Amino acid sequence: MRAGPLGPDGAWSLAWRDEFSGRSVDLDRWRPNWLADTDTAVTKPINRAEQSCYDPANATVKNGTLRLKAERRPCRTHDGRSYDYTSALVESAHDYRFTYGFAEARIKLPPSDGTLAPAGSCGPNWGVFLLNGRQHPDDGEIDVMECLSDDDVSWHYHHGTDADPRGVGGYPPAWRGDMPGSGGWHTFAVDWQPGRLVFYYDGVPVGSTEAGVTDRPHYLIAALAVSGSAVAAPQTMQVDYIRVWKRTDLGRTEQPGTEQGRTEQGRTEQGRTEQGRTDLAAAPAD
Repeated sequence: MRAGPLGPDGAWSLAWRDEFSGRSVDLDRWRPNWLADTDTAVTKPINRAEQSCYDPANATVKNGTLRLKAERRPCRTHDGRSYDYTSALVESAHDYRFTYGFAEARIKLPPSDGTLAPAGSCGPNWGVFLLNGRQHPDDGEIDVMECLSDDDVSWHYHHGTDADPRGVGGYPPAWRGDMPGSGGWHTFAVDWQPGRLVFYYDGVPVGSTEAGVTDRPHYLIAALAVSGSAVAAPQTMQVDYIRVWKRTDLGRTEQPGTEQGRTEQGRTEQGRTEQGRTDLAAAPAD
């Protein structure tokens, strides 16, 4: 493993990681659904544009990778909602939240199952790696990578309030319509600093913002959702690892068990409340 994240210079320490080297999703790191009170609940999607529930059974670990699968299979959520598709998500809201740092994930975007979309594209479904605050949108939402329309791979940052939502984002030209290198594995990351966000794709900075940058604790999310009018199913997004690095050359470190940086010392319930998420093309779910 590298001594630091891919791309930026400086001195770093590894604050948190999951290499997905076990046989199943590590429930001391993740909850495989959308902000439920248990690890086994089948939950509704993040926003109204999605057509699938999040079923923990669709989040698996095999051969050193996390597999998030979307498929056509009817499901019923724990609160009685029905969907024609199931998909997969993992989030760390109960187990790990942090403020500032370098969040990095190595991901193989769909179509990892074969020929469901042009080589190098991310397919019609919504694959995403993001950081989210507990109070949305007031705490901010850092979309490190999301596959949106026309196979575009993009970054976005949402902040503000429900009454005054604000956001900024970008579509790197090299990632529009056809990912570099004809698909395969790519590394997506954000360097979250006080007052500044810098987004990296394969170690190259692709965008930045200083607008309304949050200082609130965020948790990690990786998901593949059936979203929009076009659907590809079955389809799988693979994740090789997710890591959070901290700079050691700025005099800023996190302490175990604090709100700013929780380490792998077990699960601490904090009365999680379900929050919606605003996306460019979708409002929060009911």
